[in-house]
Amino acid sequence: MQLYGTSLSMLEIDIFEIVECMAALIRSEERKKCTELRLQLMHFEVLNYLSHSNKYTDTPAATASYFGMTRGTVSQSLIVLEKKGYLEKSQDKNDKRVVHVKLLPSGLALLKKARRTELFKKAMLLLKEASSVTVQLDVFLDVLGALQKATQPQSFKSEQIQKIDIMKNPTVFDLIEYMAALIRSEERRRCTELKLQLVHFQVLEYLSLCNKYSDTPAAITNYLGMTRGTVSQTLILLEKKELIEKRQDQIDKRVFHIQLLKKGFSIYHKAKPTDLFEKAARILEKNTSITGGEALFIEALTAIQKANNSHSFGICRTCKNFTKTSLGFFCELTKEQLSKSDSEKTCQEHVPI
Repeated sequence: MQLYGTSLSMLEIDIFEIVECMAALIRSEERKKCTELRLQLMHFEVLNYLSHSNKYTDTPAATASYFGMTRGTVSQSLIVLEKKGYLEKSQDKNDKRVVHVKLLPSGLALLKKARRTELFKKAMLLLKEASSVTVQLDVFLDVLGALQKATQPQSFKSEQIQKIDIMKNPTVFDLIEYMAALIRSEERRRCTELKLQLVHFQVLEYLSLCNKYSDTPAAITNYLGMTRGTVSQTLILLEKKELIEKRQDQIDKRVFHIQLLKKGFSIYHKAKPTDLFEKAARILEKNTSITGGEALFIEALTAIQKANNSHSFGICRTCKNFTKTSLGFFCELTKEQLSKSDSEKTCQEHVPI
């Protein structure tokens, strides 16, 4: 994944890969906050979706389509949230077969607590302070629009009806959160087809990107924002399916490294919505206003990495501790030589420049 360069085109930089990196950081913070509030991440996402939905998209069917899940799965989430008094259902006045779902004040209050508003505010301040280019909201709206068009299912044929309404005066990171939700929807849909849980895909995805300092169960836990127990159970299942393998560290026998096996790579690539990104990129290329905007996405990623109080999980060669020597690449933190492969992968010890 090439994020930096002096003369790269938009496709070579791959804006959607940058969005995925930011989405992972946001998702991790959301999981941590939801754990504090004893709220399932899926329930938070449903509440968040309903807070921006309109009269065309506030139905169980539309919610299921948006998340790329079965109606049964979404229905169970709605039942739980309704029992807790966070939302209410009502029949459509014209078509009694249609049910609308409305967020109640208690649901909005919980959502306000769970949202990563402070993270976004901090990141936005950092972006404005450090940005070498003008922060143009239109650039992010263009990318979001391309993703929306690329993911538009049959149930949303009209271009006038968006899957989700954009809030008034959104920030760059609000828009990035919307993009992340669209990407997750496609990932869920593919995972359902492959009979793979979304969290299993996310572990496989992380392992395909991380370097030798970040392929441990502890690093995976930090990256996903989950409990060690949940990650441990996930790794056990993936190992049984022969998608990954554990290897003991040669120096510190207490440490285990997790490696993705050939079968794991295959499943990961099948689940990854690569064609979605390609389709969105083609749509985006037709919009000339995006020219030069890729640098802004890189700076937005750096801002949210710095705003994140936990590990930033950035590309090794974009870290303050990364240096080049006559012998190759070197890490000033660990005082070790780095391979070209490690330098291009994600590290949990990353310190944004």
